[in-house]
Amino acid sequence: MDEIQTPIPTQTTDSSELRAQYESLRHLVVSILILLVVVSGTMNIFLLREFRNAGRDLDNFKPSAQEFMMNYQKNDGPSVENFLLRIVDYGRTHPDFAPILKKYHINPGPGTGTPINLPVPPSSGSAPKASAAAPTPATQPKK
Repeated sequence: MDEIQTPIPTQTTDSSELRAQYESLRHLVVSILILLVVVSGTMNIFLLREFRNAGRDLDNFKPSAQEFMMNYQKNDGPSVENFLLRIVDYGRTHPDFAPILKKYHINPGPGTGTPINLPVPPSSGSAPKASAAAPTPATQPKK
């Protein structure tokens, strides 16, 4: 009577319960994979449509952008360059103004040309203007 007999659970109930959990988990993983494929396909279709729409928008925007750039090069560009030249000349005669020029990266060059080269878009169809100032002579290397 010293031995206590405890009933040992049968392996068949545990294995069938584990098999049911395994099948449930397998079904869940397969469902998630199918959902992932559907969501990624939907996202790809959305991105393809956005890519095509962006291309159409760019094609529609190009003529007005080129017109704007040409207008700037003909009217506003020379005015800006003239203003910058006048600012640089003022900075040369008033040394107190030099920190402001430095802050905005307006460097008065050694010549009298434009202090900043304004970018010319490559698709404008016009060649960049030559500087009105005479080119500075090249320095000779020291011997």
